[in-house]
Amino acid sequence: MKTVDGRDIYSISEVNYFAKQTLEQMVFWVEGEISSFKKNPNWSFYYLDIKDGNSLLPCVSEGFTLRDLEDEDLVGQKVLLYGNLTLYEPFGKYQFRITRIEKAGDGLLQRELEELIKKLKGEGLFDQKYKKEIPKYPKRICVVTSEGSDAWNDFKRHTVDKFPIIELATADVRVQGPKSIPSLLKVLPRVDDEKFDVIVITRGGGSIEDLAAFNDEEVTRAIFKMRTPTIVAIGHEANESLAEWVADRRASTPTDAANIVTTGYNSCLITLENLKYKLNSISTYYFSKNFQKLDYIFLQLNQTKLSFKDLPHRLGSARESLKRHEKYLIADAENRVKDLMKQIQREIYLQLESKKSELQNLNKSLSLLSPTNTLTRGYSITTDANGKILKSTKSVVVGATIGVKLADGKLKSKVTEKI
Repeated sequence: MKTVDGRDIYSISEVNYFAKQTLEQMVFWVEGEISSFKKNPNWSFYYLDIKDGNSLLPCVSEGFTLRDLEDEDLVGQKVLLYGNLTLYEPFGKYQFRITRIEKAGDGLLQRELEELIKKLKGEGLFDQKYKKEIPKYPKRICVVTSEGSDAWNDFKRHTVDKFPIIELATADVRVQGPKSIPSLLKVLPRVDDEKFDVIVITRGGGSIEDLAAFNDEEVTRAIFKMRTPTIVAIGHEANESLAEWVADRRASTPTDAANIVTTGYNSCLITLENLKYKLNSISTYYFSKNFQKLDYIFLQLNQTKLSFKDLPHRLGSARESLKRHEKYLIADAENRVKDLMKQIQREIYLQLESKKSELQNLNKSLSLLSPTNTLTRGYSITTDANGKILKSTKSVVVGATIGVKLADGKLKSKVTEKI
């Protein structure tokens, strides 16, 4: 683009480029009769025209899209085509790019979907045992959708806008049209590796054709394999998609998905509101009940303040009085300690004298009873040859040697007779 005299002037290439970008946003089903059909000799592309009673629409298709109809004579057949408009820029010629084709009235798309449902169900992909629990308080959430769409705005409004603690990431994908399936297959494994708490796959509602990407087998299997708890919210009720059946949780709309992931937070808000109501009620009752008591306490505090107004003077007088009595108290205590010491000394002396007298008496008794004193008075102690004291004649035999202990020594004797 260039500007001449204040006017924006576009080149032909730019005009055709803008036209192509605009046309490729138009994705829809179209019905018509095939009027011509030919194959590109160099590439696996087919060119065909469809018409109705008044107009003709040029179309282009890749070979794999028509693989089920290649052997049929398509000219003259009435068909349903799904795809988007595009523009061949060098010639400024627009055409319809086909991504799906079925015979009009045959319901091929629905039959394929039913066969796929039966296949996946037989493999157990819909079984409840594979469903992971959605965290009660998810903090990191990834929403897989077209960023800035109504679905994205609805989800954001009911999550991070209400609960800023949530960290919301967005994986921008195509949710409709021929690029939606490759876009989903590329994005889903990547976000699954980023360790989010929850992944939400969502878009607005639409017809079964609009939701074709979410009935695709590869997309369905990719969602089933995800390790992160996943919610799928396609935004329609009449026909659930395969993506919803294999997800850990289904939501009817983006708002419903937002409500599911914020259930724990909403419960906390309700609990806090109830606590707030109870606290207000209790505090109102408490303060209304205790205002009079507080007034009475306030009066008492004032009276106490007045009564202690002269407390510093009283404390000063007490301090002076203590100083005056300090010497008297110490002197009195010292005299009492001296008296106690004298009393203790007297008690100790009396106790020692008493014990000394007892000891002397015991010593006298001990001396009277001691063997040595007994020997001094003329007695002796007789023992056998082993030194054992003899107390009976029965313990001695005639001819045995015995010992006799006297006060000043010992004797050895021989027994000549027992009497």
